[in-house]
Amino acid sequence: MSTHINDEISFTDRFIKYYLLAVVCLGSLGNCLSVLVFFGTKLRKQSSSYYLSSLAISDTLFLLTQLMPELPKVGIEIYYMYGFCQFFIYLAQMCSFISVWLVVVFTSERFIAVRYPLHRSVICTVYRAKIVLCILFTFALVTHIPYLVISAPNNVTLKNNSTTTECSLNFSYYELYTWLNYADVLINMMIPFFLIVVFNSMICQSVCRLARIRRTMTLHPSRRRQSISQNSQHTSQIKVTEMLLVVSSVFLCLNLPSYVFRVWMVWDNVTSTQYKTTQDIANQMYNTHFGINFVLYCVSGQNFRRALAELWNKRRHYKKRLRETQVTTEINIEVYFQYFSTLFENNLVACQNF
Repeated sequence: MSTHINDEISFTDRFIKYYLLAVVCLGSLGNCLSVLVFFGTKLRKQSSSYYLSSLAISDTLFLLTQLMPELPKVGIEIYYMYGFCQFFIYLAQMCSFISVWLVVVFTSERFIAVRYPLHRSVICTVYRAKIVLCILFTFALVTHIPYLVISAPNNVTLKNNSTTTECSLNFSYYELYTWLNYADVLINMMIPFFLIVVFNSMICQSVCRLARIRRTMTLHPSRRRQSISQNSQHTSQIKVTEMLLVVSSVFLCLNLPSYVFRVWMVWDNVTSTQYKTTQDIANQMYNTHFGINFVLYCVSGQNFRRALAELWNKRRHYKKRLRETQVTTEINIEVYFQYFSTLFENNLVACQNF
């Protein structure tokens, strides 16, 4: 029985190690591509692109912090150095907070765009998006400073009496850590989850109502011309809304198990540690949501797929023009070389005849 449990734990540890590495590498690549699409195409004119680009950057930074504990295994001990340990924990907590509230922000923006379409051009602007991002980043930088205090490199004794170093809680601040954990659950789980569920429910209701209104307008010949003129704009907004609904819904599904275990550990640490494998799976689900958004954009976002294809074609055409320019340059150099060679030979013959 003990051997079976040890084999299961060993397999789980290996799976988590390689799965996390795949999520970090592929997720970071996908997030970088997302930023290129949002800022390198016509999507940059939309305010939601600024939120999603910031989300991609924040998610990438979080994924990189999850890779730091693996660096000592290849001889890079920076993660366990005093100062770096606190900084990486601070950065991970801050990026987690920013990612959560960015989902809330763009969900609320979609709610305004769908529920109050006449106010969308005034409220949902790029300028306002930049202001909201500045406020959110400043708030996150300030409120997560306590994590620089409660974390530190600690020497831990293993079961075989060997000693290792871990970047974890400074137990002299355990009471502060407990309150911060409660605050984290409240601010990063309960309030955002409630807002996202409410906004998504009202967005779905509004989308269904708008769909019924458009069907009614198309049935009346006198309103058909007006509906056709508005159909393109409405369809574009609905596509963006559907994509963001998928992103926020997947966010809820992947984050909820991890926060449930986090609350359970605070209330009953002894019992919760008996379900280590389930907790590890929940944590990997939590890590997955930081690297899966690019896939969600490609699957559910038609505008994103078009922008991605546009960016790819633009890059391909650029390479083609670059090759044509290089070929033209080489031909011109060869023509000039032949011209000067012929001129030199003619002058040489003329000098000999003279």
